[in-house]
Amino acid sequence: MKKKERRELIPVCGWCKKIRTEREDWEDVEVYLTERGFGEFTHSICPVCAEKIFSKRVYLESYQNICKAISSSLALDEVLNLIVTNVVKVMNVKASSVRLINRETKQLELAAFHGLSEKYANKGPVQSDGSIVDALAGKPVSIYDITADESSPYRREALEEGIRSILSIPLRFGEKVIGVLRMYTSEPTEYSGEDLKFVAAIAEQAAIAIAHARVFERTLSKEKEYLRVFRKVTKAVSSSLQLSEVLDMIVRTLPEVMGLKAATIRLLDDSGERLELVAAYGLSERYLGRGPVDMEENIREALQEKPVAIADVSTDPRVHYRREAEEEGIKSMLTLPVIARGKVIGIVRLLAAQRRRYSLQEIDFAAALAEQCGTAIENARMYERQYKEAKYLKALQEIAGAVSSFQSVREVMDLIVKRIASAMGADAATIRLLDPQRKRLELVAAHGLSEAYLNRGPVDAEKSVAEALRGNPVAIYDVPRDQRIVYKREAEAEGVRSMLVIPMAFRGNVIGVLRVLTKKEHRVFLEDEIAFATALAEQTAMVIEYAKAFR
Repeated sequence: MKKKERRELIPVCGWCKKIRTEREDWEDVEVYLTERGFGEFTHSICPVCAEKIFSKRVYLESYQNICKAISSSLALDEVLNLIVTNVVKVMNVKASSVRLINRETKQLELAAFHGLSEKYANKGPVQSDGSIVDALAGKPVSIYDITADESSPYRREALEEGIRSILSIPLRFGEKVIGVLRMYTSEPTEYSGEDLKFVAAIAEQAAIAIAHARVFERTLSKEKEYLRVFRKVTKAVSSSLQLSEVLDMIVRTLPEVMGLKAATIRLLDDSGERLELVAAYGLSERYLGRGPVDMEENIREALQEKPVAIADVSTDPRVHYRREAEEEGIKSMLTLPVIARGKVIGIVRLLAAQRRRYSLQEIDFAAALAEQCGTAIENARMYERQYKEAKYLKALQEIAGAVSSFQSVREVMDLIVKRIASAMGADAATIRLLDPQRKRLELVAAHGLSEAYLNRGPVDAEKSVAEALRGNPVAIYDVPRDQRIVYKREAEAEGVRSMLVIPMAFRGNVIGVLRVLTKKEHRVFLEDEIAFATALAEQTAMVIEYAKAFR
């Protein structure tokens, strides 16, 4: 039976939907109708509302997750990748991409993509399609059916990729559009108003994250890069306790991580007055052999714990070898003190192939690296001293045992040239003795050298030999180019790099010379190495003289 209709005006709030009673109170619709006998209420939800509520909840959760994800990183690449991957996952689309406007060229450039092939993603510029034009003009959302646009330059590529429609949303930061967020579908897709609002909100959040990441990379990424480099250098130089390896790692690692041409390390000798080149990378032998650098003003400043940055080597008066630097292609230079345990032990030079003005931040960073290198060098020196002492002691004991076992002099000398090369990490060694008239040196033992080199000719006239025959050890860093060497061409053919010449003396009389040679690397012979070689030379001289006496 049809109930009688009630004809009366019911005042309802247009906002909260409460009803005003005769008492001028505002009641919920449910309370109002129940009190007037309309029946009891049960609560349910209609399909339309259910879909709206569920989608809003999903969108809210997704929005929060995306915001959390992209705000957890300050690196621009990470932010961009998080945006495109999360958009694909949340919106359930085929793919997504971000294109940003290059401020210099004013062109849209691909910055990140997910779900697209490399071929399609890098197909070329996209400024021509309508949705891009809309997005760059600031239109909130633009949907473009690329398959329906026969004039599209990328219609064939889209069909091959399986793309039907593209949704483009401007990435807006403030009043400026900085790029475009795009979503790709494989089927025509109907987007609800809630969908489009959500996508627009994500695009807004993405633009903010991108802008913040850009600011971070401009202001703080330098420090982040410096930290990465510092860790890399520290790890490299601390991975070995062999001094030569540590030095080589330093000069190779610094140019690599700092984008430089070359690097050198010079350490103070035992007197603390003269710098000796101990490691170099990226430079020619000609440049390295140009002459001493101790008196250069920039060197003296660095030895006073003052980093020295030279933007233009060719015009700076603090550089002595300007012409040689220009020929080598060196444009700028940073000279830093190498400090260990509060004391300057040498300098490291960083050389660039382009003119550059070093900022205070760069200088401080490089100085910190140099100090870290100083600690590594000092640790390696301590280790090598202990290691060498044990190794040298073992070699001396072995040779002493050979002497005491009454082996022949020839056997003892053969043993010495082998053991000294092994103990010192060298490649070869020779012993030459003065003939009875003390006019000519004769080869009596050799190890690690070819017959062609050994038979190259007399060495008596060489200045290094003459100096050793006067009782003074001689260390030669670059044999093929040292003026004290007569047979430079032969040395280069043999591959000889460095040489240590030690006098063999007995009771104050020099009877010959002991030579230690390296082939694999140039070598600065340290004090303990010279002392060890001298001790062996003296022991050999003693064996020879006693053998003569009892012949």
